[in-house]
Amino acid sequence: MKKLIVAVMLMVPALLMAQENVKLGYINREELISSMPEYETALKQLEDMNLTYKQEGQKLQDELQKKFTEYQAAIAKDSLDPTIRQYKESELQRLNQSIEEFTQNAQTNLQKKQQELMTPILDKANKAIKQVGDENGYTYIMESGAGQILPYIGAKAENVMPLVKKVLNLSK
Repeated sequence: MKKLIVAVMLMVPALLMAQENVKLGYINREELISSMPEYETALKQLEDMNLTYKQEGQKLQDELQKKFTEYQAAIAKDSLDPTIRQYKESELQRLNQSIEEFTQNAQTNLQKKQQELMTPILDKANKAIKQVGDENGYTYIMESGAGQILPYIGAKAENVMPLVKKVLNLSK
């Protein structure tokens, strides 16, 4: 991916020279998305879901700890019949495995929910960026967010953030 970005960045000057009326814009999509109200709503939903999973996971951990403490106390008294001891050990293993499965399922569900909530937000932001590009005659609108390499942003390049925010009816 980085090679592709570098290749594109190397080709941009050549493309610009080939076109006379090139209009460049740049935007930090991460900043744009984080300013959208639906992003805050999505974050709140994800945080609530995560908290619910954490609370349930803690209940399971507490139950496992309680059973383990009871098991250790019985072992210390040497009062467990071998059959009962074996049963209690397998019960502890099952509960531990159940906790691991719960944790994995919770992570999977959180990732799915994040995808479900974020996709429409990303689509809306991208649509607004495209609309600004089309309406204002931009040849290119480049990403200027974290991790993006823009070696130089010239004086003629425009930050399209205010225009996109206007399309999305976002103040600030």
